[in-house]
Formats: sequence, C-alpha cells, structure tokens
Amino acid sequence: MLVKFLNFKPIISTLFLFVTIITNANQNFLAKDLDNTIISLITCDPGNEIYSHFGHSALRIRNINKKVDLIVNWGLFSFSDGQFQFGYDFAKGRLKYKMGFQLMDDFIYEYKESKRGVREQILNINNNIKKNLLEKINENYKPENREYRYEFFYDNCSSRIRDIISATLDNQLKLAKSLDANKYSFRDIIHQHLENEPWLELGIDLVLGKRIDVIVDNKNLMFLPKYMEEIFDKSSLKNNGLENKLILRKKEIIISQPKEEKISNITKYSWTIFVLTILLLIFKREKIFNYWSIINFSIFGILGLLLIFMWFGTDHQATKFNLNLLWASPFNLLLIYFIISKKWNFTSYWYLIISLSLIFTTVLFWFTLTQEFNDFVKPLILQLGLIYYYYFKKNKNLINLNSTKD
Repeated sequence: MLVKFLNFKPIISTLFLFVTIITNANQNFLAKDLDNTIISLITCDPGNEIYSHFGHSALRIRNINKKVDLIVNWGLFSFSDGQFQFGYDFAKGRLKYKMGFQLMDDFIYEYKESKRGVREQILNINNNIKKNLLEKINENYKPENREYRYEFFYDNCSSRIRDIISATLDNQLKLAKSLDANKYSFRDIIHQHLENEPWLELGIDLVLGKRIDVIVDNKNLMFLPKYMEEIFDKSSLKNNGLENKLILRKKEIIISQPKEEKISNITKYSWTIFVLTILLLIFKREKIFNYWSIINFSIFGILGLLLIFMWFGTDHQATKFNLNLLWASPFNLLLIYFIISKKWNFTSYWYLIISLSLIFTTVLFWFTLTQEFNDFVKPLILQLGLIYYYYFKKNKNLINLNSTKD
C-alpha cells in the first residue's frame, strides 16, 4: 500500500503500454466500445515488506476487443532523483507519488512471485458511468494532475480510488457501513494488522503522535484496501428508484497464502529491563548503575531527538503532537553530563524535579491521555522514573552535605 514501483524491465511491454496510454488519453477510443469495457477494483493482500504490510488497491480497465488490460495505479514513484534524494524526501514526508498505468501482467507478476492474494470486484456500472469514470481517470493522468503528496491515513492508493468512484457516482452510490466504523482509532486498526509484527508496531507507536488516536468513521476506514473491498462488496447503486449492488461479480485472481506466524509478545524484554534496574538499585552497584543509566539516557535522548525531528522537521501530519516526548526527551542527554562530571548542583536538582514530575504525570494519566502508549514502553517509563529518583535523592543529599559543610 505504501509503495509500488514502476516496472520498466519488459521493454516490449513498456512500449506497448506507452502506445496504449497515449491512445486512451488522447483519442479516448475505449469510449467507442463501452459495452465491452469492464472496470474493476483490484485488492491485493499485505506482503512481508514494510511498504506492503497493509495491502494495495488499484483499478483494472479491460476490453478484449481492443486488446486492452490495464491497471490504474495511484501508488507509483521512481528513484529518478537518486537514492539519497529519495530517502531524504521520504523521511521528510515530501515524496511525491504518481498515478499511472501498468499492464495487468506486469502488475500481477510480483504478487504471483510472493504468493500474495489478489481479488477482483467488477463494478456494476452502465456505459454513461463508465464514460464519466474513464474521463476522470484521463483527467487525473494529465501531467499537472498525476502527482500528489502521499498521506498514509487520508490520501493514499485506496482513498484516491474511493474518491474518484464516489465523485463519478455522486448521489447514486449508497455505501454500506462497516461494523468497525466509529469503533476503532487509526492506531487500533494498525495494531490489528500488526499483531505478528510487534517490533514494527512499537516503532510506529513511538513515531506517530496523538493525531492517529481519533475514532475512524466509515469513509476514512477505506484508507485500508481491506475495508474498501469489504464496504464496496456490500454497497449499492440507486438509479430511477431501483437499487442494485455496486459489485456485479467477484473473482479470485491469486489465492491468498497464510502468512508465517512471528513473535507476538515483546513486553517481556522491557519488563526484564525494569527488573534489572531494580536489582542494580537493591545491590547498590553504583558504578554499574551509572553505566546502565548512561545507556538508558543515551537511547531515550536520541529517540527524543528523532521525535522532535519528525514533529517539526517533516511534513508528516501523523508524527506531530507526539506525547512520547514526555519521557523520551532530548534532555535525557543532559543528565549524562552530570553523571560523568559528578557536578551535582541546584541546576541538576531542579532538572530532576521537572523530569520526575513529567514521568509521574505520564504514569498517572497514561490511561486517560489522548495518545495511547505502546505496552512495551510502560516498564521503560517506570524504570526511567526509578533512575531519576535515584539521582534526585543523590543530588539532594550532596546539596545538603555541602550546606552542612558551609
């Protein structure tokens, strides 16, 4: 769903595709044989790569008489500006995706290779609707219209298809309501799709802020191909007082293969870290505890810098207002200086009071915060609070000792 690559390998196929597209766009020759033109929704199952974890959607335009079998794909991009520029644009949220055409055989090739399920739903639309839909597709393919700024939750390969079909059918379309509508947040839905990918789920939970903790309505559910397929399957068209199903018939192009089960519980690792911190405190191994604290503050401080960058340094809307910064703060790095230099003073004292207050607030309200925290980080937050408290007591004792000496 996130990424689809332009396929330039089959030279003959590409040349044929180019000629077909030019003919379609400029002469609109399919409009002369609409009776034999079939337009379908294609839904592809999730894959193992990170960009394919949530599946993919596309439209298929087929006409046997004209020897046309094309995929209209809103998930294309290229590496034409170089890999460094590509990586930079992707990280900054400025990567432009493209709407384009592919031959059906080329499009389906990678799904056959990876044994990912692909299903087709033929739209039950008359010739006038087909004509209007083709016109909108051709309009979208114009150079000034084909590129767009990808937004995972609100503007992606699925939502683009939803919008173009809805605009074509207008008030004739009666969308079915999913049982999951107005029930889950975007984060909940992501969790459901990453049950066997806990590390990826953790990474997403850390980077994405509270903007994805909103309840998803029926329309926005269709940001996922799975939901658009399900909703379209039960939707209908109203025409002259009659109501017909939106989907004429369905076809399974590639049978879905079950994905391999992966590790599903990683919180045991974070609880192990918590217990280790407790043991170091109990046995009062100060030197080891200092090293352990430096490792913790380094990791959480660097994470905080990353979260700050994702909030203020990118155009990603979902990474803003991230409450993980309450505990994963860049200011964690400051405490490393005090540990190494051993210069405990009133500055470090008040810094630790503020840090402890933030940790206490996070723990006290994490069930009521507008952002949901991943279960993995909760033991880490608790142990971070213990580390802060240890140095707070140490700092306070040193200040009292110095006052007594004076």
